[in-house]
Amino acid sequence: MKRYLTGIDWVINSIDYLGKSQSGIGNVSEVIMELQGQLDDKILQKALRRFLQNSPIINGFPSRDFNLCPYWKMFPQKEMLPLRVNVKYLESYANPLLPLERQVNEPFRHEREHLVFNLVRAGKRNLLGLTFDHRLLDARGTEAFLDLFQRYYQEGIIPQVSLSEPSRLNRWAEKFMAGRQVNRFFLGLSKSSPRILPSYPGSRICKFKIISFDVGQTNHIIEIAHEQAGYLMFMPFILAKTIQVLHHVFEAKNTPGLTYLVPVSIDTRTQERVHKELFFNHMSFFFFRINADKADDFKFLVADIKEQMYEQVKVGLPDALRNASFLLRIASLPLVIFFLQLMSKKHFASFSFSFVGSAYNSPKFMDEEVQNIFHLPRVPNPPGIGIFFNQFNGRLNATLSYFDGVLSENEVERIASELNSIGNDG
Repeated sequence: MKRYLTGIDWVINSIDYLGKSQSGIGNVSEVIMELQGQLDDKILQKALRRFLQNSPIINGFPSRDFNLCPYWKMFPQKEMLPLRVNVKYLESYANPLLPLERQVNEPFRHEREHLVFNLVRAGKRNLLGLTFDHRLLDARGTEAFLDLFQRYYQEGIIPQVSLSEPSRLNRWAEKFMAGRQVNRFFLGLSKSSPRILPSYPGSRICKFKIISFDVGQTNHIIEIAHEQAGYLMFMPFILAKTIQVLHHVFEAKNTPGLTYLVPVSIDTRTQERVHKELFFNHMSFFFFRINADKADDFKFLVADIKEQMYEQVKVGLPDALRNASFLLRIASLPLVIFFLQLMSKKHFASFSFSFVGSAYNSPKFMDEEVQNIFHLPRVPNPPGIGIFFNQFNGRLNATLSYFDGVLSENEVERIASELNSIGNDG
């Protein structure tokens, strides 16, 4: 059985290739659990070994079939690599994220290694991070992976996960029509140059700042979002807030350009589907172009984002992007990068943004209470900066991800302060 890669998978592989060519580190992220209690790393490693004993997909890598379609090559169980569990002991809980940040800035040790656990012990509290390769898992799929492991730990049942994906070497007329639609859309986006912060392509270190809201603050933010953006319009609301916050930094730096270009990933999988289709990438995108001279008008921002979103749904842009991306699979990864840069005139985004819905449902992880879950995504460079939101157990988290040199410490603190003030807005 071959698990063929979709067009979106191949685009993610190209971003991984670009990252490795720039810094030696691919398209990786980390999901972090804050645990109230001491996790036994030896028991964790044994349970993981049993959980993954029939999962050769974990150690696969991309290859090309005789039909030229890329697929995920898997290996027999006897050739599986052991899953690493790194343990770091800290004397205090002052800055426990540093060891976890380091792992995001380290390459995997083997071409077939795609997952690494990192356990940080600080007194009676633990942080458990799972660094993952985006070629194998997306952010929501990684949370689902942890949730399925917890179910296995509790119940001893290996979950049934779908590993099938056909080559889809058919319906070419539909794919070419989607390609023309996407090309026209990008031509429209490229009419004005977007604002881009000065990036440092040679920079290897990605840094992070976490802003966590408690349950009361989160409920308050959701109420404000409903009032100001409408019911179920949380993403436009929080994106508008993010644009405002970053606009102040762009303005202070006198950044040239008339617009902000922001791609936003979307994932329409239900909770049931994400637990069955957790591997690889199941997403498409919205693209928002915002006039910089309107970026401080919050009411306008929300209305503009909603209007652009409605229009892109109406014309079927997310589906067109999925279909058109299948045409890229014939190309090598450097050629995919070239095509993407050509379409976007080398300006992919002013900054990265996403809002990840939770896929981890248990209150515990291996008998320890889970207090919070947040993400450390290594942002593509360029743009070299992004803000990413997620929710867990009634709490909202924001992660500022940026490459060394893109922001000063004062700018980081200003962004964090303005994001934190969202929870206090009236």
